[in-house]
Formats: sequence, structure tokens, C-alpha cells
Amino acid sequence: MSALLDSGVRRGAEVRCPSCIRFILPDAACPHCLCGPIPLERYGSARALVKSGVDRFALAARTAALEPAQVEVLEARYARQWGAVLRLAEDARRIEPHLVQRGFTRELEDAWALILPIEEASLEEMLAPFSPMPDSLEWLANKSPDPTLRLLASLAWVHQGTWSREARYSVSNQLLHGEGRVAVEAMLAMTRWRNGLSPRLGSEERERIRVLARGVLDVPELSSRAAVAWVRASHETPPESVSAALHRGLYGMDPDVRFECALCLHDEVEVAQALDSSDATLTSFARRVLSQWGSRRLLTRLQLDGDAAFAKEVLRELPSPPPEGALEALLTVSLRTVGSLAGELLSFAKQRPFRAWGPEGQQRWARWARSALRDLPAETALDFFEWAATPPRDDPEAPEEEESEAMWAFLEETVHAIDRGTTKDRTACFGDSAFARFLHHSGVDEQRRLNDWARDTYSGEALLEALMMFPSRARNAGLVPERRTEEKHPDPGHPGRLLMAVWEGPGQYLLVTPLSRVVRSWSSLSGSEMLVEAVWRRFQSHPAERGALLTAFASWRDRLWEFQCEAERDVLARFQAWWRVDPEGLFRQTEQLLDNAPVDALPRRLRALWGAAEELVGTRPRTASLSVSKGAMALRNGLESHDAQVLQVLDAELEHFEAWLPAFEKRVLATPSPPEESNIHRDFLDDTHGALRMMRERRERRREDAEYARQREIDRQVAESRRRDQERRAEDARRAAEELNARQAVERAQQETLARVEAQRLLVTLQPRVPLKPVDREVLFPESAFPTLVDYARMIKALQRGGDVMKLFETLGLTPVTWAAQANAWGQAMVGRMDLGMRFGELLGAPWE
Repeated sequence: MSALLDSGVRRGAEVRCPSCIRFILPDAACPHCLCGPIPLERYGSARALVKSGVDRFALAARTAALEPAQVEVLEARYARQWGAVLRLAEDARRIEPHLVQRGFTRELEDAWALILPIEEASLEEMLAPFSPMPDSLEWLANKSPDPTLRLLASLAWVHQGTWSREARYSVSNQLLHGEGRVAVEAMLAMTRWRNGLSPRLGSEERERIRVLARGVLDVPELSSRAAVAWVRASHETPPESVSAALHRGLYGMDPDVRFECALCLHDEVEVAQALDSSDATLTSFARRVLSQWGSRRLLTRLQLDGDAAFAKEVLRELPSPPPEGALEALLTVSLRTVGSLAGELLSFAKQRPFRAWGPEGQQRWARWARSALRDLPAETALDFFEWAATPPRDDPEAPEEEESEAMWAFLEETVHAIDRGTTKDRTACFGDSAFARFLHHSGVDEQRRLNDWARDTYSGEALLEALMMFPSRARNAGLVPERRTEEKHPDPGHPGRLLMAVWEGPGQYLLVTPLSRVVRSWSSLSGSEMLVEAVWRRFQSHPAERGALLTAFASWRDRLWEFQCEAERDVLARFQAWWRVDPEGLFRQTEQLLDNAPVDALPRRLRALWGAAEELVGTRPRTASLSVSKGAMALRNGLESHDAQVLQVLDAELEHFEAWLPAFEKRVLATPSPPEESNIHRDFLDDTHGALRMMRERRERRREDAEYARQREIDRQVAESRRRDQERRAEDARRAAEELNARQAVERAQQETLARVEAQRLLVTLQPRVPLKPVDREVLFPESAFPTLVDYARMIKALQRGGDVMKLFETLGLTPVTWAAQANAWGQAMVGRMDLGMRFGELLGAPWE
């Protein structure tokens, strides 16, 4: 009996018909296919006869006529093959509890019973490789040897909501569009709550689900689930029948059905009961759904005993704008959570501008900031402040008083967070673009902290970079208005005042070197004009700091010099104010003092230069000597003047310079050059002496000029006479050249006339010395220069006799282009007519005269 049971022959009191495989009463003919009764011990043999083509009406007799040895072989084969089916059925039984409906295992057995027995090789191919299968639905859906079993596993996997793309594709494209039980199961699986509150369905899938749902809406055990499927697949108000089925399921015994019906009916009370479920997935899903609904029950639960995971789930699903009580609940959980859920709260906050929360919401945020913000990482605190300080795009007006107070709470706590952060965190904050808004709102208290941070050995330079980039970033963010380029020295604004607030105070020497590097790197940024103006104002109001300012802001030296030139027109006064502090040194100021200097102003400027050089020679001997060399060259150039009064004054200055130079030279030679002058490789005294020697020689030459005046006049007259003689000879040569050109032009004209006459003669008189044929005078191209064959041959003969080609073209009114076109036309005509080609050859070979 066990062998019979293993062969799938008996099910309860019924046995399987070997012909139609339906279960019927034993020892009786099949009422379905009229097959005669078959003994149970010969069922496998009967199935083998059916597969071999035996008629069902003769099946009983043919089975009874089999030899016992044949029966034994056939029965053993069928039992062996059915054993493989039983292993598949066992996997189907493990899958079936994950499905809503039952009977899939029987359908699998019936499907195999219909095809057994088959060839052993075919069975091995269908089920190979066959090995013990894990209980994992994923493994069964991907690697089960039976396709039906793979589809069942995919169906169960979709029910669980953790399906793969391939499993989802199998269910939606194969099972959903099938028939019967499996299509209904696919509909239920695709609309389960585990696949999301709004499952991703295509238009065809939605319509198919609606059709299937309406088809089983009257089936008691499936009506509520079908109604859920209809609602999930529709965007319409459910009809009365669907609503009634949903309400029946809401008050039913199955908790899973009640939950899904509550989701469709938006029953907050029923869904909220899932918050206490032992199923973590169900609890998480209920939290997300209630968050989307803005459930007050959920928010109260969150505020009372919610943890970080609870809050994160709520934050991911809360609608915008959030419901009343959401902010208070989330901030309460944040304050009792390590890390304060900073990242999640920041994402939640950025969904709305800070001002959109209203005064009460802003005060809640401010209280939270006072309690939590200073303990957050510096960059996170800065991100919160940026959000709080950024106005809505459509509301650029200044905030109201209450809003300002709430924003200041974020600002003050951000200062503490940055101050207590590590050097790495602080440097990252300074490099963040959000730091520009921090600087924009910085007041006196914040400026004190900036002053301290700027003097930090490790992070100070990053802050100075942020100050340099602040005008550009503030302009891009709309924090400051555009500046007009035609404004002259306007107020430097907040960026400039902020830079000078950082500069002011003790420890300025700590800022000089890092500032010089930063300014050199970022001096070309737009908006730096405000910073330059601030430095210029400081330069004017604090003379004692001018040297440090010009060293720190050396890259802006030229722009500050422009301001100085606008404020002070006297070149000598600018020299006296700058030569001691100019980072480019005395020589640069000497150049600006002496370049393009009027001759009458030269003595006063030179006296100032000699005084500056004498003061500097004790510390920078080579720089002082180089500047003196420049002054000596300027004096030498001035002595080139032809104004007698000016020369008299400059001669006096030359005498003063001759008397002053020896003592200065001794100091240059006696003072060692410091390392700062390593780029100046000599003392330039030789250049100074060279200029002095030239000035002396010039002075001597002026005294001799009067004696040689008459000789210079004679030389001038001789030169004038030579010039006139050269002009006369040049005129004679020009006339001779003109006469030669005229003769050559006449000769060229004669040659052209002869060539034209010769071309006309050839084209008129040249005739073949053979009798002409009709084809010679046949007009083929009446509008061309060669209408007949003899005309075309005459042109070729004229070219062969050396006639001027261009004159020939000119006579006939041709150009190289039209000649090529007509020659090509004649060539094509000769190709088309053999008589033309042969006659053309005869004409070319005949003599012409």
C-alpha cells in the first residue's frame, strides 16, 4: 500500500484514473473518460500503455494482458519517476504556507501525473541537477529544477515583499496574466502591504488586477483581500461592493486582513495597533504609514517613548508641511538621543525655510539649538545655522524680531560648536561655503572669536582664506548688493570691517605671514575691492601699522598705491610717505619718484632721494646704492636739456652730488649686505661713477660747443649741398627709367598685336589640303565657337603650329573654362559617332596651309 501511496495513485478513498488522471472511486470505470477499471498494482503499467497510444476503451484489457515481468519493470520505473515528483511536491508544501490559497501542491502533482512516465533521459534533463534544496524562497525561485516550482517560489517571495527583479517580472508577466488560482494569487501577492502602501504597477497590471479582484469579490475567503487589491490598483473611489468587503475584513478574525483593510480605509486606530506587533517589519511599516498620514497617535507615542530608530522612520515619511506636534515630538526624541539625530533632523529641516515654521516653531527650534547644537560636530552645527539664517527665496525681506532672536540662538551655539571642535573640524568649517553666511551675521561677540581663531597656528590660515573669499561668496549668495565700478572709495561694507576686526588687536605679527600667502593666492577674486578699501582706510588712519599692512597685503600693493596717488597728488609727498614701508623697497619708490619727472622739479626730488639713501645705507647698502645710481642717471638725463637756466640749476646739483657721493660710497663699502639683499648681486657704485663721468664729460662738451659752432654750420651747409646733388641725380635716374618703361610698353603692345594678327590669320586662312566631306561642315554645336568638325580641327592645328593660346581664345571669345567644356563636348560627340572620330583623325593627319 505504501508503494501505491508513493505513486500518487490513492487519495483518501479515491484512486487516480490512469487515462485522465482524475480521482475516481476504485474498482469502477472512470465516469469522465469511460476508461475501464485498472487494478492499483498495475497503475504504472497502464500509464505506460496510455503514453504509448493505447485507446482508453481497450486500456483495461491491454493492461491485464501484460506479462508479469513487463508489469514489474513498468511499475518500478513509474514508482522511481514518481519519487522525483514527490521531492518537488515536498518543496511545494514548504512554499504553500507563504501563499494565501491552497491546492498548489496538488496541481503540481496533477501536472506531473499527466506527463509520467517519460524517458529516463528526459526526466534527468528536466530535473537535473537534482540535489537537496534549501528552504530559502530565493534559492527555490532562482535554482529549482522545476519551472512551476520556480514560479510558486517567486510568488511566495513577492508575498514577503523581499523579491528580486526577476521574481517580480515572473509574477507580473506570467502568473498575473494567467488563469485560475495562480492568477488570483499573483494579484494578491502584488498588492500585499509588504510591497508598499502604493505598489509600483503599470497600467496593464492595474487593469488586470481590477478584473481579477472583481472576479473573486464574492468568494468569502478572498473577498476582503480582493477588495484590498482593487483599492491598491486603483486611483478611484471604491464602489459599494468593494467598500463593504473592506469593512467585513476590518472586523474579521484574520489580523493580517484587518491590517490591510485598515490601510485601505485609512483607519488610524486599527493601523496603530500594529505598533505593538512582535513583527518588526509590520511595526516599521505601520510607523511609516502613520507618518505619511500625520497621525497624532503616532506622534504622541514617539514623544513619550520613541527611540532613534522610531524617529528616523517617522522622519523619512512625514508629509510636508509636517502635522502639528511633529516638530515637538522629533525634537524631544533628539534631545534624549546620542548624536541628537543631527543628520536626519537637518534633512527634515531643509524641507522648509526656517521662517516658514512661524514664531512658535522657530522658538522650538531655538530651544533645541540651545540644548543640542553646541555638542554637535562643527560642520553639522554650521549647516543648521545656514538653514536658520537663509531666507525663503520669495521672501528676501529682513526677518521679524522674534525670528531674529531664534536665528541668533543658532549663531551663538554654532560659535561654541566651532570653538570646541578639533583643528580639522574647524578648518573644514572655514572652507565651507556656508561659512560665508556665518560671517555675514557675525556681530561683535563673533568677531572676538574670529580674532582668536585667526591667530591659531593650525586653522588660522583657513579662516583668513574664508575672509578673502567672503565678498565673492556673499555676492553669489545674494548677501551683499552689487557694487558699481564707478564708485570712488565707498564704505568697505561688512566684509572689509570684518577683516579689519580680525586684524585689530594684539598679535598682529602672527597674521602677517599667513595673510601674505592667502592674499597672494586669492587676490584676483571678485569682490576683493571692498577688502582693499578697508585695508586702505586702515593704512590712512594707522600710520604705525603701514609697514605690517603692506607686508601682509603685498599682493595689493599696486591697488593701494593707486589709492595713495588719488589721495596725494604731490609725487614728493608720496615718496616721503612710502619709501620706508613699501614692500618693493626704496628702488621701486625711486623709479616712481624720478620717472617722467619734470626737469625743473628734479633738484628737489634728488635731494629727497639722497636723504633717503643716506638713511637706508646703514641697513640696506646695496638697495641704497642702486637707488642712488638711478638718481645719478636721472641727473645725467636732465643735463641733456638745452634750457640754459635749467642747466645752470642742474650744474649746481651736480656739484652738490660730487661733494656728497664720496662719504656715501665709504658707507656702502663699509656696511655688509643683509640676506634680504641676496637678489642684488653688486653695489652699483661703478654705474654711479659712470653716470658721474658722463655728466662731467657733458659739462666739458657744452663749454666746447661754442668754439665749434661755425664748423658745425659749415658741415650743415655741405651736407645740404650733397643732399640737393643726390636729389638731382635721383630725378635724372627716374626720368631715364620712365623713358625705358615707355619703350618697353610700346614693344609689348606691338608683340601683342602681332600675336593677335597671327591668331586671326591662322583661324581664317588655315585650311586642310584634302577634299572636304559633308561631315566636315555638319553643324553639331551651332551656339559654340566650333560649330563644325573642320572648325574644331582648325583650332587644334593652330595650337599645334605654336599659336598664342590666349590670343586664339580671345579671337574666338573663349576662356580656358569654355574651351575645356567645348573640347569635352566634341570628345563625347566623337565617342558617340565613329565617323566623326575617324574623320577627325584624317583631318589631323592631313597637311594644312
